Amino acid sequence: MNSKFLTCASALVLLSTALYSATSFAQSSGLKLGGDEPATPKIDLGAAPAAPKPQAQATPSSATNAGGANVVTNGAWQVSCAAGADCAMAQIGKDTTGTPILEMVVRKLEAPLEAEGRTAIAVVDFITPLGVVLTSGLELKIDNGNGEAAPFQICTEQGCLVREPVDQGLIDRLKKGNGASVSVVAANQGEVTAIISLSGFTKSYNSLR
Repeated sequence: MNSKFLTCASALVLLSTALYSATSFAQSSGLKLGGDEPATPKIDLGAAPAAPKPQAQATPSSATNAGGANVVTNGAWQVSCAAGADCAMAQIGKDTTGTPILEMVVRKLEAPLEAEGRTAIAVVDFITPLGVVLTSGLELKIDNGNGEAAPFQICTEQGCLVREPVDQGLIDRLKKGNGASVSVVAANQGEVTAIISLSGFTKSYNSLR
């Protein structure tokens, strides 16, 4: 698979302070690799306690959770903004049986980063539970497009993380898309695919700061 993600070592260093909190999502969200009964997913954007499960709807809803973070749901995405801090948008990706497989989190960079002739404007995190085959990496497909591969950066006892700075081209395709699939290889069952809805992506992304 040819990688179309933007790899940027400097961005990984810049964002390393948030690494541990990002990998904690996999544990708190009830993500699974296997045939167990689906757990009720919880979204924790690292800023405050988990907010209610997002509901697919055309009209955004807003709430303030116990930690003081403002949480807004746009379609299938949940945006959390802590007071005086940056915002992030997230969604739990499930397989066809409804089992949570991974979490996708998108944040804007404070300033664009230049690398390999491209400009990174945002960072996308994929958080999976343990049990993935790290050498196989992760593959993202938007609608019926080509697969875009990215490597795992790190695993802790909470889960494994793929973190990729991305350019405007990928963000635009996510905005225009209807849905995406994210595939990883589980050591005990082979390829596992999570479905990501792109409903509400544009509104959520444009609200990030």
